[in-house]
Amino acid sequence: MEAFVKPEIEWSALAPMGVVVATALLTLILELFLPPTRRTPMIAVGLLGLAIAAYFQTALWQSFVLTFGEMLIADSLGAVLSLAVLGATALTLLFSEDYLQARGLRYGEFYPLVLFASAGALAMLTTTNLMVMFIGLEMLSLALYVLSGLSRTEARSEESALKYFLLGAFASAFLLYGMALMYGALGTVDIRDVAFSTDEASVALLTASAILILIGLAFKASLVPFHLWTPDVYQGAPTVATAYMSAVAKVAAFGVLIRLTVSVAPALELWGALLWQLSILSMVVGNAAALVQRDAKRMLAYSSVAHAGYLTVGLVSANTTGVAGMIYYLVAYSLMTVGAFAVLSLMARAGDATTVDALQGLYRRSPLAAHAMAILLLSLAGIPPTAGFWGKWYLFFAAVEANQWLLAGVLALTSVIGAAYYLRLAFSLYAEPREATPAWRVPAPVATALLACVLGLIGLGVLPARLTDAARHAARQVIVEQPAPTPTDAHARK
Repeated sequence: MEAFVKPEIEWSALAPMGVVVATALLTLILELFLPPTRRTPMIAVGLLGLAIAAYFQTALWQSFVLTFGEMLIADSLGAVLSLAVLGATALTLLFSEDYLQARGLRYGEFYPLVLFASAGALAMLTTTNLMVMFIGLEMLSLALYVLSGLSRTEARSEESALKYFLLGAFASAFLLYGMALMYGALGTVDIRDVAFSTDEASVALLTASAILILIGLAFKASLVPFHLWTPDVYQGAPTVATAYMSAVAKVAAFGVLIRLTVSVAPALELWGALLWQLSILSMVVGNAAALVQRDAKRMLAYSSVAHAGYLTVGLVSANTTGVAGMIYYLVAYSLMTVGAFAVLSLMARAGDATTVDALQGLYRRSPLAAHAMAILLLSLAGIPPTAGFWGKWYLFFAAVEANQWLLAGVLALTSVIGAAYYLRLAFSLYAEPREATPAWRVPAPVATALLACVLGLIGLGVLPARLTDAARHAARQVIVEQPAPTPTDAHARK
């Protein structure tokens, strides 16, 4: 009988995730001793825990550590995207209390649920083992199901939670079955081993495995045709829950897809073709559907589908520029969506109406909110000098560099279509309101979150070099040295 060998564990690599879990447990206990109308101490503890986790995560920058039986990886890709998750979580906590109190949703479990979900996202971003990734995905998903139905007295909130749960369960089943097939083919669920598979029988199993895994992750990333849950859940869930899931779920899903593509694309030619089609469909369907929406939350939901298509362009390109562009865009997208939903959370003062008509004349009620929303919409449209412009530019250039001319053309064309509905909403913010409404006072935490998003986007747009350099370093570290050439447009359509 072989002796058990205790694996060496680099505890510094586990520190960020451990701090977030400990913070979630602490807020859970703290909630027992606080009245429903006083949640500020929980927010303070949550922000402090996230700051400590961000400190430990920053310390791992430019490192490469495999630990916990090589199931956990600490590298630059995980560091950058984990910081994006921690930042989006902190911003959500900042503006959540005002919305929850205005809506009468005095449920203390909101804060630990958000923190547990963030811990799950960190687990997804810092592993190459699909079982660990699945555990992280379920931590994230289960928390999001509950957050979607947090408004227990509203039928649309309960409906959105039920839809999300049922469809999410099916997606998880596809993902788990794909993992089982991968284990049958390779005897492991570590995605780094896929690139070394050369056996024909293994390739056949791996092809089926890759398709099923892609279905599960495409659901989380809101890629067409696995996006049908997105508009209903975004509209029905409380706005703070929508803000959180729109950023964190996207970052976590695409973080996993980056690692998966780097390993699978050289071994399976079909992978690039599938991503090519998903990207085209998502850009076209997402923008076309968003163009006719009259509710801002549904519009942003279909917009997120389109942005998922843009991000997939980087995956199809499968080069350093594409991966670096995805990392840059994911950071910028987190700021854009969290900020946009933070503005929409102020509509709790007007019965939580988020239609375009309800937002008309927002400038008369709150100039700060209107100006912030306008800048956020300009960034979502990809108009300089915001970070959204550089994100789309890097992805466009990556497609050109990979000779994906049709993909680059569709990205450019659909971005123009997207600008139409973003600018339409931006102009309506400064129009005369349909009804006379009193001026609103934006609470300090909400104003802080909005300023952080707006200044971050302008700063990254005017001075993109710092984040670009970090993204390129992470991309070079994660990409295999000799990847197989990506399929051309003609080959991908076969």
